[in-house]
Amino acid sequence: DFDAEDISERPFGWNLPNWLLRREISAHLQEMPGVDYRPGTGTTTLFTREASARVGLSDGSHASVRLVVAADGRNSPMRRAAGIGVKTTRFGQKALAFAVTHPIPHGNVSTEIHRTGGPFTLVPLPDLDGQPSSAVVWMEEGPKAEALFKLDTPDLEAAMSERSCHILGPLKLASQRTLWPIIAQHAERLSGERLALVAEAAHVVPPIGAQGLNMSLNDLRALHELAIRTPDRLGDRQMLASYHRQRIVDIRARVAGITLLNRTSMLSAPPLRDARAKALDAFYGIAPVRRTLMQLGLGTRT
Repeated sequence: DFDAEDISERPFGWNLPNWLLRREISAHLQEMPGVDYRPGTGTTTLFTREASARVGLSDGSHASVRLVVAADGRNSPMRRAAGIGVKTTRFGQKALAFAVTHPIPHGNVSTEIHRTGGPFTLVPLPDLDGQPSSAVVWMEEGPKAEALFKLDTPDLEAAMSERSCHILGPLKLASQRTLWPIIAQHAERLSGERLALVAEAAHVVPPIGAQGLNMSLNDLRALHELAIRTPDRLGDRQMLASYHRQRIVDIRARVAGITLLNRTSMLSAPPLRDARAKALDAFYGIAPVRRTLMQLGLGTRT
């Protein structure tokens, strides 16, 4: 058990459905002065020069700007247009993701169950129709994950209940299921001419330790602080070089660490599984180490 009270009076975090986050963020953007919000509009071209960038949009229009912030995902068209390469690690894994209901309350505790193939994670959600509810991320070797994805609902529910060790009782599917390939990836550079990469355009990690969002928020924080500190240099070479230097070491270290954790979670040989369990016990048993790991996970220590 890793208890938030070991390091703070506040919880580790809060879990919200994606649809709710999208709705609230969209509503806020529409009300912000100075924001031209165009949902459903994508980028098609990028042309940069020393003083500005020109971006082609899928509605046929163009925008001339001092800085392009590419938050356009792991296959970022803006990153490709800038000629920035990526280093990618493939694990042969896929993740099933869906929501469930269950009879035993989760108590606002997130649980990871480690077995061969990867972790099975239960993440607490608000009650659904009066029943306790959780989000599930179930990582498995690719062929097994695809077979699970194709199961009829009763068979999938039986499989997920067994895989969860019945810790919350029988699980019932409460959403559509999705299937995601698991990779680790980071951009070779975080910036190009008049361009900054953030979030999954800059880095992708397996869903272990809930680090993806924290890393993305740190990208935005660093970029925002630079923009506030030197507004006259917005998007120039010096600002973007500073952004790259501030973030690249942390990103590479976290991608490498989570890659190692994921490979460890996939171990199948009994002696190696036993070694993994003993290592987790050691991390938990030494209080300063336990607290440091939690602070690293929250991003309060680098």
